[in-house]
Amino acid sequence: MVTKDVTATGGKVRWSIPSVLFITIIIAYFDRINVSPALPKIAEGYGWTAAETGQYGGMLISIFYVAYGLANIFISPLAEKFGPRKSLFGLVTIWSVFTALGGVVGLLFVPFIITRILLGLGEGTHYPMMNMLTKAWFPMSERSRGNAIYTAGIFASTLLGPILMVPMVEMLGWRWMFGVLGILGMTVSIPLIYRFIYNTPRDHPRISATEIAYIKSGMEKEELDAGSTMWAKVRPFIKSRPFWVAVLCGSSNNAFAHGIFNWLPTYFTSERGLPFHDLWYAVSLPMGLSLIGVLVWAYLGDKTNKRVVVSCLGPFITAALVFLSINMGTIAGMIAVFAIASFFSMTYAANEFAIAQHILPGKSVAIGIGVYNGLTMLIGGGLGPVILGGVVSATGSFYMGIVALAIVSCVAGVMMLTLYRFVKY
Repeated sequence: MVTKDVTATGGKVRWSIPSVLFITIIIAYFDRINVSPALPKIAEGYGWTAAETGQYGGMLISIFYVAYGLANIFISPLAEKFGPRKSLFGLVTIWSVFTALGGVVGLLFVPFIITRILLGLGEGTHYPMMNMLTKAWFPMSERSRGNAIYTAGIFASTLLGPILMVPMVEMLGWRWMFGVLGILGMTVSIPLIYRFIYNTPRDHPRISATEIAYIKSGMEKEELDAGSTMWAKVRPFIKSRPFWVAVLCGSSNNAFAHGIFNWLPTYFTSERGLPFHDLWYAVSLPMGLSLIGVLVWAYLGDKTNKRVVVSCLGPFITAALVFLSINMGTIAGMIAVFAIASFFSMTYAANEFAIAQHILPGKSVAIGIGVYNGLTMLIGGGLGPVILGGVVSATGSFYMGIVALAIVSCVAGVMMLTLYRFVKY
């Protein structure tokens, strides 16, 4: 992915930042999505019916995103004061502890819900801190790729998650699986953050002066200015119509993605009769094409410098392919078509933070991304699983729930077309 001449760019130290963030986000997503592959066994343990699985499973999934969204909005300003490096140390510790505790208290539903809330609060400022780092470390010409490297960790985790978690659930039980994931965060992410993550290029002990100059030369002018007051940081996006349209884009896109991907294992096993031990490939293939998709669409966004246009390509194609997939007569055909849909569903995810960073001036990035990511997750991440779960609870059918989410994908496409009216980027 890094093909530029070292002499021209001054070095490659900056690329270690998103590479480490890629690993931290894989582990963070393992912790947040672990309910999804385990849900058939969790439902079995609690003795839930299909309707109860829709209701209580949706609650387990959505409550994380509600807490996550609130933390993005209200805790990000505090995290900004400590800086990304210190904040990431604290975040990893918090989310690892509450992931492990979820396994300890998992037999009791209310304490289990509480650990999901605390996990969401712990992970809530992860993205704002990563966006602070990307904007500080990458010139505009490389920013979609800088964002895409760690964003790809989302899809790498959902690709690897079923491969690792399904066998762990079968061998150890889902509660022990939670404990293993909690330990993983403490032993892998924290040493990498200590070694490689620094708030700005000038803080890094192993970077050349020429690379610092190269990074600085590619910044937009307002990114080099610093605002000192909270109002100076909040005002640019509170009054920005493009920012709020982007929030609608992200919310509808998240509602589709989190609704579909969180319920996919339960749909395969409950609706299509796929054996639990076969989930690893049924879920991993769509995630694999999602990972490829986010890298391809980010590359096209950087190369064309038309990131909103690139984003508009996917939602309508995705909706059509999702509808086609659930009407396929064979499980193999359904999985294959859904995997292709997953590739097209990544057009906005690959470029959204570069778009948001473009809308937000440098002095507003941490707080602005916190509000953006918080609202899009609070609305979209919280609503998506509830839409599907609510339809399943009301009808007893996953088919109608997925149709509802295909409509949400079309809404996301309309929002992206609207965004292009304001942001020719």
